[in-house]
Amino acid sequence: MKEYFYKRECKYMYLSSISYNFANALIETFGAVMLYKNGIPIWLILLIYGLRFGITGLCTPLFITISSKFGIAKCILISNIFSIISAYMMLDGSNLYKSISLFILSMGFMGISNPSSDSISSKYIDKDYRGRVNSFLNITKIVSQAIASFLVAWGVISNNNIVLFTIIVIFFYMQYVFVRKIDYKIENKSNAFKTSIKYIFESKSRYKIIYALRTNHIIERQFVPLYLFIVLKDFSLFSSIIIASLILQIITVTLIGKYSDRNLSKANNIVTVIKAVITSIFLFTKNKVTISLNKTLSDNFEKVYETSIQTSIQNIIKESKENNELLSAVGQMTLCFTEVIIFIILAIISSFIEEKVFIVIFILSIISTILINSNIKKENLK
Repeated sequence: MKEYFYKRECKYMYLSSISYNFANALIETFGAVMLYKNGIPIWLILLIYGLRFGITGLCTPLFITISSKFGIAKCILISNIFSIISAYMMLDGSNLYKSISLFILSMGFMGISNPSSDSISSKYIDKDYRGRVNSFLNITKIVSQAIASFLVAWGVISNNNIVLFTIIVIFFYMQYVFVRKIDYKIENKSNAFKTSIKYIFESKSRYKIIYALRTNHIIERQFVPLYLFIVLKDFSLFSSIIIASLILQIITVTLIGKYSDRNLSKANNIVTVIKAVITSIFLFTKNKVTISLNKTLSDNFEKVYETSIQTSIQNIIKESKENNELLSAVGQMTLCFTEVIIFIILAIISSFIEEKVFIVIFILSIISTILINSNIKKENLK
C-alpha cells in the first residue's frame, strides 16, 4: 500500500484531485443544467460545448509549450483562471446571452491543462499499481464532487452565489499549490502544435481511435444530468439524486482498481458489458423513478469504467516509444476535435427533434463502449 497511497507524489496527486473536483463540480456536474436553467435551449447548449471543445483542442499544445518552460503547475494555474471566469458567468446567468462568446472562450481555455493528469501519472506511477492509484483518484473525485454538489445545490437554491464562488476560487488555487509540490518541466525540443498535428494525421496508432471514441462517453456524462433534470423538473430532487449516486460509487471504484491490476483485460470486458446495458436502459424507459435509479447506477459504474479504461490508456502511453506528454496532448486533441464534429451534428439534430436528441446520444455511447474495448484488445495484442 505504501507504493500507491503513502508515496509522496501520490499523496499530492490525491490532494490535487480533491481540490480540483471540488472546485469544478459546478461546471462538470451542473454545467449543462445551469445553462438550461438560465433559459438556453438544448441545441445551443450542444453548440456551446462543441465550440468550447474545439478551442480546447486547438490550445491543448499550449500545455506542452507552457509546461516545458514554466512547469505543469503554471499551466494548471492559467487553466484554472479561465475555469473561475466560466464559473462566475455560469452563476451570473443574467448576462450569459450577451457574453456568450467570452463564455465559450473561457470554457475552451480552461482545458489547457487536460493532458496533465495522464502526464503526471505516466511519470510517477508504476504499471503494477496504476489501477489502484486511479481508483483512489476517482474516490477523491467522488467524495469532493459529492460534498461540492451539496454546496452547489445550497448556493443555487438559496441564491447565495458570493459564498459559493469564493469557495470555488479557493479550491482552484489549492489545486495549483498541491501540483507545485510535484511540479516538473517536460522535455520539448520541437514545435508542440506542429508535432501534435503531424502525429494526429500521420500516425496509425489505435490510441487516437480510442480517444476519439471516448467522445461519446464524455457527451453522455455531460448531458445525462440535463436529461434527468428535464425528466424531474425539480432542482432540489435532482441535486439529491446526484449527491446520493456519487456517494454510492466509492465501493465499486475501490474494487475495480484492485481487480484491474490483477487482470486488466477481464476488468475491461466486465465494465464494457455493464456500461452498455446501463446506457441501454435510458433508451427504453420513461418512468421518472426508473430513470433516477438508472442515473445512480450509471454514475456508479461510470467511475468504475473510467478507472479500468484510463488504466489501459495510461499503460499504452507508458509503453509507447513516443514522448509521454506528446501522446497525452495528442489524445486530448483527438478527443476535442471529434467532440466538435459530434456536438455540431447533435446541435443540428436537436434543432429539429429537441429533447429526442438524447436517444442519439445514448446510442452513440453504446457503440463507443463496444468499439473502445475492441481497440484496446487489438492494441494489447501488438
